[in-house]
Amino acid sequence: MQKWLVRLRRYSRCAMAAEDTKKNSRHQPSRSLDYILKGKVYVEELPPDIEPIKGLLEKYSGIRGKDVDEHIHQIRDRLWEIYPYVCIGHFRFLSLKFTLDSRYQVALNRLLAPDSKATFLDVGCCIGQVLRQLAFDGVDSSRLYGTDLEPRFLETGYDLFKDRDKFKATFVAGDMLNQCDEDNGGERSLEVFDGKMTIIHATSFFHLFTWENQVRAARRMVRFLDLDDPEVMIFGRQVGTTTPGDREGARGSKRFLHNATSWQELWDEVGKLTGTSWRTEVDEIEEPGMHPDGNTDETLRRIRFGVFRA
Repeated sequence: MQKWLVRLRRYSRCAMAAEDTKKNSRHQPSRSLDYILKGKVYVEELPPDIEPIKGLLEKYSGIRGKDVDEHIHQIRDRLWEIYPYVCIGHFRFLSLKFTLDSRYQVALNRLLAPDSKATFLDVGCCIGQVLRQLAFDGVDSSRLYGTDLEPRFLETGYDLFKDRDKFKATFVAGDMLNQCDEDNGGERSLEVFDGKMTIIHATSFFHLFTWENQVRAARRMVRFLDLDDPEVMIFGRQVGTTTPGDREGARGSKRFLHNATSWQELWDEVGKLTGTSWRTEVDEIEEPGMHPDGNTDETLRRIRFGVFRA
């Protein structure tokens, strides 16, 4: 009980500090202290659906089984102090459910093919759990890449997986919505990926943004791809809906949620803007806990998607 109270006090201070220091960021969610204290954002007990990553931490990272739970809590504490996202409070950043997507197996098979030079980029990679799973599955980590807006997430990933000396993936912090192109200024950090990627993964990413910013991010992904390769693909999962359109986001902002039809329409627009053509797939995922933050919108769905050259 004492340990739990110490954590709760720390998280309460963190939430208030985060609200003060990040109030001008368009990317950060708004979570009040009262909201956190109601227990909707932060949970103490490890959920059963993260058992797979506990096994990964034992086999890949060499952490003793009896130490894994405490190690996870310590890392979650650090991430929470960076920013109290609900996915951190609920340990969802540790989910390995992406391995259930058939497109993950397609990507893995391509990466493991003899003499493969395929490259894999995880956009919005957080701590890099997708890339560590690929490395554990036998992929040469020097062909793995990750990017996230928050560099401290990338750094914490090394401490979670204890692989700083052996993991050869390339991580680059950068803003997918503020990259330099022909008609605007902007940071150039992500240009290192341009034209080099064959597979891009993006989970819990597109649903954060408006239609316009989704188009902008998707155009950026197209620039990352090696368009001389007809087998390039983008896949991931996100929150979708049966009634596509704008939804209220943090601080009154808007975000656009998709069904299969609107997702194809988005990529049709991206294709026109980039001189490319794309075919999409959308699968609805039947999972409990669709409304962990108290949202009562019954049209919401979890969806997996794939984007391929047409």
